[in-house]
Amino acid sequence: MRKFSTTILRSAELGGVKVKSFQSSKQALRRLPTKKPQLQTSPFTHPVQPCTTISTCESYNLPKSVELMHNEGFLQSSILLPGEVAHVEYPYEAGKVADVLVLANGSVVSWGMNESETEDKIVSMLREAEQRPYKHHESEDVDFVVENMPNEDNSQPMTEAPEATSSEDPAGHKSFMKGETIVLRGPEKKMLLDKVAFSSGLARSTKLAALEESLERYIDSLKMLTDRLASGEQLRVSEREVLTKTGQLLQLRGQLNLYSELIETPDLYWSEPELERLYALISKNLDIGPRIGILNRKLDYASEVVAILKAHMAEKQSVRLEWMIIVLIMIEVGFECIHFWEKYRTKEEKPDTDTYYPVA
Repeated sequence: MRKFSTTILRSAELGGVKVKSFQSSKQALRRLPTKKPQLQTSPFTHPVQPCTTISTCESYNLPKSVELMHNEGFLQSSILLPGEVAHVEYPYEAGKVADVLVLANGSVVSWGMNESETEDKIVSMLREAEQRPYKHHESEDVDFVVENMPNEDNSQPMTEAPEATSSEDPAGHKSFMKGETIVLRGPEKKMLLDKVAFSSGLARSTKLAALEESLERYIDSLKMLTDRLASGEQLRVSEREVLTKTGQLLQLRGQLNLYSELIETPDLYWSEPELERLYALISKNLDIGPRIGILNRKLDYASEVVAILKAHMAEKQSVRLEWMIIVLIMIEVGFECIHFWEKYRTKEEKPDTDTYYPVA
């Protein structure tokens, strides 16, 4: 499971999947016993390459991205799927070319380049195309293998995709996952579409990681208030702060459930069962479903805290109004007392003209 991010950056590797996570608890620095490296034989006959996904912003302006790549001399760059993906073949080393996919949801996926190369060469080039950039980039790394199948017939139509529970297709021409490694098969054009499907799933993970980090910071901001509630102290929070917390919470819920396709399959794959299978496969491998469930439960907890704050503010305002009414009543009683006293004093000082005095 991936941990939320608060203080200390930690890199963990699960098989072929490298995940960046953060750990909030402090750890004592100590020297650990070193283990002798063990040589492991790869189960693949073809070279294993890195696939790096980096989410940098909420969305990319794809036409602007293509324009920026053209300005850098990559004239073959183009929009692969309108409104969804832009593509460029990036020669990152002599004789080596990486397929780089720029997704409209704010992610860059490079097939063949590691994270530092992707940050330095691709992300920096697309900086002006970012819309609402993140303060911290989220990344996901997996390994992939390209297997060139002998006697391929590119004219044959794509067969019906098996269910997503079957991750391997050793005898066929379909891409699959072996453990934590993506295995790409088929004609070059088909493999590019397969990369798009896998890239969408990887970007889904990094976008979810950005939400996880934002929610963790939000919950940390509520911790002081919950600690005061637990200790019985008075909550020193203004109505403006409560409204701000409510707006931030609604924004987080909207980013997860309304304004993105994180909780559902994108419309792009509804008419392509094979691509939908690959998208579901990488999503299952990255634990997208359980992570969304955990995120929603944390959002429910935050909603309860905000509801308590709103109830406290409503009660506080009600008490304030009651005191205002009491003060007004006391002022009115005071004025009435003054008026009564003035009338009484005037009556005492006024001479009694009705008194009869007899004449001698």
